[in-house]
Amino acid sequence: MIRMTTLFIVFLIILGTGCAVHSPVNDRQAFSVSPYRPLDTLTEGTILHLPTGIEVTKEQMFQILSGARVVYVGETHTNVKDHQVELEILKGLSERFPGRVAVGMEMFQRPSQKQLDRWSRGELDEKAFMDEWHANWDQSYTYYRDILRYVRDRKIPLVALNASERLVRAVMEKGTNGLPEDLKKELPEMDRNDTYHRDSLEAVFGGHAHGKEGFERFYQTMLIWDETMAQTAATYLAGPEGQGRKMVVFTGGFHVNYGFGVPRRAFKRLPEPYAIVMPYTAKLPENRTELIMDVKPVSIPLYLADFVWAVGYEDLEDRIVHLGVQIDGTEKGVAVRKVMPRSTASKIGILEGDIIVSFDGQPIMRPFDLTHLMSLKQAGDRADLRIRRGEQTIDLEAQFELENKTQ
Repeated sequence: MIRMTTLFIVFLIILGTGCAVHSPVNDRQAFSVSPYRPLDTLTEGTILHLPTGIEVTKEQMFQILSGARVVYVGETHTNVKDHQVELEILKGLSERFPGRVAVGMEMFQRPSQKQLDRWSRGELDEKAFMDEWHANWDQSYTYYRDILRYVRDRKIPLVALNASERLVRAVMEKGTNGLPEDLKKELPEMDRNDTYHRDSLEAVFGGHAHGKEGFERFYQTMLIWDETMAQTAATYLAGPEGQGRKMVVFTGGFHVNYGFGVPRRAFKRLPEPYAIVMPYTAKLPENRTELIMDVKPVSIPLYLADFVWAVGYEDLEDRIVHLGVQIDGTEKGVAVRKVMPRSTASKIGILEGDIIVSFDGQPIMRPFDLTHLMSLKQAGDRADLRIRRGEQTIDLEAQFELENKTQ
């Protein structure tokens, strides 16, 4: 993937939680989120129908979702519990409508569609698919593995919803004017007149000091993401492949909450019934309170979603082991660009500039080779590494442990 500018990284950090970890900060905002019942009073597993404030069972919720052509699920990208809800919704709809459900995902850019088609047909092995995953998305494949395996095993069409990184990069750097002709063709029609969408995004961006110009670029980028996903979903459902199908859309919460992101824009293109389900974490673990965003209150007279599904919070930070290096693919091989302090790599003597030649006897030809092999390791596992340092070839042994976050 292209190396990102600082401002672009800030945008991704702002949206990286999926904005689904909500924390209403005053009565006006809380009213617009849930008029009948404060969401912070929900216990894990409760499903609340927001327009009425009535708790429903899963079966009752599925009866209502069955009438929708599109079901949007807004996630926090790093919450395992949110992905469990997504899988349960996908399973529930697939069992009710066998062979008539497609999955659309924010995590894939449209140029990846051919590889996604191969995955859905069972023609692509998981390693090759993970390669495609890491070329598209930063979060660990493990968060989505069960969903994606379910898609493959049942040959469910998987649709890459998002704009290409090349388009987003060009707009971030130059704006929509002056784009090359091939990228102009990728630009979706954009509605800039939704004040609720803009006000809500401005509230999110307000805690990050990059000024008016920074917000406008952020807003333009969000519009491209939302409009592209809406356009892709609507085009698929209106086309021959989507005839008779429903689509389940998995995306960050901010793209679907209140309906003014992807849902409203898709409805404008294809006016079909839709529903929004929002996993909701009422209380975060004490060590993850940084995920609560510093958002200036804004009153929006819209329902947050049709259904809120109360969940806990669990991420993979305490399960994943790391080598502790930043790497680049170079003409000489996979080079270590940076070694993290107190990491496994630093403990066994890996230095910046080293070339990683092999890992457990497997040749490392490109960064993904190392990423994939590391993803198979757990705490307590060992690995044999061969590195090249100048004219030297050095063999090292690593033992992986979970990081001590208190150090």
